[in-house]
Parts: sequence; structure tokens; C-alpha cells
Amino acid sequence: MKKKLIIALKKNITQIVKNYNAYLIHSCDDFGKFSGNDIDVLYKKERKNIKFKNTIVLEKNNNLRLHLNHPKFVEFLSLDIEKTLNLPNEIKEIFIKNFDKKLFCKKTRLFHLDKKGLIFYKLYKYFNITISSYSQLFRLKKEIQKLSKDELALISNSIRKALPDKIEIIDEFMLINFNKFIKKKRTKDFFLTLKIKRHKKRKIYAGKLSLKNTIFCKRFLYAFFFNSKAKWKKTHNPMPAIAIIGNDGSGKTTVVNYIRENFSKMDPLIMDMKSTNPYFKFFSKIRNFLKLLNSPYLFGRIIFLRTIISLFGEMIDLLDKYIKYRVGMAWADAGFGLTIFERYPTDRVRGEFPNMKYKFLPFEQFFPFPDGMLYLDVSALVSLNRKKHDNHTIEEMTSKRKNYLSLLKEFDEIKIIKSQKKINQKMLIMKNYIFELYLKKRNIIERNNKVQRVRWKKNFSRTLAGENLNRKQKDSFF
Repeated sequence: MKKKLIIALKKNITQIVKNYNAYLIHSCDDFGKFSGNDIDVLYKKERKNIKFKNTIVLEKNNNLRLHLNHPKFVEFLSLDIEKTLNLPNEIKEIFIKNFDKKLFCKKTRLFHLDKKGLIFYKLYKYFNITISSYSQLFRLKKEIQKLSKDELALISNSIRKALPDKIEIIDEFMLINFNKFIKKKRTKDFFLTLKIKRHKKRKIYAGKLSLKNTIFCKRFLYAFFFNSKAKWKKTHNPMPAIAIIGNDGSGKTTVVNYIRENFSKMDPLIMDMKSTNPYFKFFSKIRNFLKLLNSPYLFGRIIFLRTIISLFGEMIDLLDKYIKYRVGMAWADAGFGLTIFERYPTDRVRGEFPNMKYKFLPFEQFFPFPDGMLYLDVSALVSLNRKKHDNHTIEEMTSKRKNYLSLLKEFDEIKIIKSQKKINQKMLIMKNYIFELYLKKRNIIERNNKVQRVRWKKNFSRTLAGENLNRKQKDSFF
């Protein structure tokens, strides 16, 4: 946690914790000295559904994860709120009986879990779920060494009852030298097994969705089948789905990778809409077969057959994109996490709509939209420098930029990041847009019980910039 950020959000944290009548799972200290990746909180009573400014709410396993935003910081802060009654039964009974005690901290002006409760809770978390690094164990070991004999006996006996199958390794951790403990093969194997076990249960990891762990979730299925027609409770917390768009060299991949690495707490689903990266592998086999049929050595020189094959290929591509769209929108609408679409079909619409020769092309002009669009502007010269091997011309990239900017005027929900912005400024705007779009989406559900997508007011008289340009997209059939 960044010290300056947590201090800047101190009032927000205090307001949220007091609203839930909760207490912090942190040692009593100044906010700026908190360690870890996020703030953990426990509460007992049913939560109140209150909206907090600049805050995203994610519902995770009957608990909550709140993301707190400050418009001036590139980072955001995560606050995990866990209900005591949601603890596993074998842990809950012992915790409530022996350790559910809080103390008032004069530094934070909030209640904290007391020292014994803090150590017991962390032993349960670290040895029953997982750790992110050995430094967590090191800090916990130092706290254990400060315990009195009675306190140590209470915690040891309680852990023995709560986690009988883990007691051997926990005893080793508590009794032997720390460096010796972490170097043991048994220790490494134990935490590796925990990590693998947790990974298998994940719905999403590093931007990739585990369909096996998601497909039977009621909210996901409901959102997938009904899409924008789904009716949600006014208290529902959806997440935004955003398309990152822009010309070659605009930094789309850089932004997407940044989200993948730094927004993991929002469980981002990254959907690459590129045709050559299909959602199901057999689509790739069909594409390759159709491309082979369309080669000059087979049917590529026969106009009628080439047209039929290309039409079928385009429909396969569009079906693949649509499946990705529905999965991505279901993930966000259900409130499971953020969805980011990369290489959205607007790239094609930018330079081919309206197509006066074939008005039904490109098919992408009929493709649905997500909740918001983030356009990364880039000058023609920068595009050429970043994509030297793509053989673009300055005229081509200039016209593409003009076509994109004119197209964007027809969308009712778009955030434009100017090309002159530095990378940190771009990430700040992008992060603030995610929080802004979340609030808009939630407000729309509160009013209408439904979601609302980007609306496109088509300008059929829009004139495309550039003459005699090859408008065919890479790897497309038409």
C-alpha cells in the first residue's frame, strides 16, 4: 500500500469501517504504517447498502471487496470486508469464543482486532488459504515471539482444534528458526500445494477466465443469456466492461498489460477480440481451412467460390467475437469483475463504414457495444515509428486517425486520451474512467433495473478520409 495514498483516503476508510461497525485486522498504528497489499476488516451485523464516493464494490464469496479511488493517484486501494459468520465453521466457533475481541486505537480512531485475535486469524489465513510472500510469515513470526506463555498456549491449543491437519507445520513455524523453516522442502511443498489448490478454485487469473469454475454460477448464466435484457435488483453492484480502442501504435497493448498486472484485485477479464485468437480452438482450425481453400492454388481465383468462402469465414469470425462479447459482458454485468476488450471491431468500422459498394459490409457495423470506450489517440508519425514492420504510409495513418476521430463523435459514451499524454497520465485517466463508469452503470440499474450499453447514432453521410487505400484488415476474408 502506498503511504501517501492511504493517508489521502483516511477519511473514506474511516467512514466505511464505521458504517459497517467493523474493526481492522491490522495492528494498532498510523494509517501510513500499514503493511500488506490491502486493508482487511471484520464485521458482524448485516451490511447496509450505502454508496460511497469514488468506491467500487465487488461481492466475493458472500463477502465484499471495496476499491477506493483518489483521482490524483495512479493506484487505488482495496479494502476487504469479511463477515465473521462467513468464516468456516471449524474456525468460526473457536474465533468467536476466544479471539473475537477488539480494542480502540487512538492513532486510527477505529477499533482493531486485538493482538491474540490478529495472530490466530493470520495463522488460519496463511496456513489454510495461502500467502503472497514469506515476508508475511516473517512479520507474523516476530509478533508470535512477543507473546506471553499463556497467550502462546491459548493460540496453540486453539489452532490445534481449528486446523488439526495443519498442526505439524504450524508447530514447526512457531518453534524453529524462521530461515531454517522456509528453506525446508516440506515448507516449500506445503505452500506450493496451497497455492495450486487455491488456483484451481479461481474463476479468473491473469485476465483469463476459468469457464469450468464459472459456468455454473447463477449470476453469470443469467447475465450471459439475458445480456442487456436482464433485470437486476436496485442494490446490485455491476462492474464496467470497457473496449480499449485506437490505431496501431497507440499503446492499447501497454494499457491492457498494465491492467492485467496492476488491477488483479478487480479480477479483470481480458478479451482479445482479434480473429486469429479465437475463444474456442476449433474456430482456428476452421479459419485455417477456409484460408487454405481461398488460396490462389485452390478456389481463390474463382470469384463466386471465393466470395462464398469469404462470407462463411466472416460469419465464423463474427460468431467468435460475439461469444467473447457475451462472456465478457456477463462477467462484468454479474459483478464478478472488470472486463477489458482489446482490438474491438471498431477498428474495422472506422475505415469501412459506410461502404457504398457493399452496404452490408463490414458486418461489424451491426456488432453490439460494451458499457464504455477508451480511445487512445496517436499521431500518424508515432504510429509509423512504433509499427515500422507493418509497411504503413503517412497518408494511410493520417486518414485512419481522421476516420477514428470522426467515428467517435457518434458514440454517446467515450473517453479520449490525447496522444501528448505521458504513460502515467494515461493510466491515471484510464483508472479514473473505470471508477466513473462503474458509478454510471450502478446508477442506471438503480433507476431502471437494467444496464445500458454505448449508443451509436450512425451518421450515414459521414465521409471517409483517404483515397484509394487498401481498407482490408489483416487476416480478414473481405
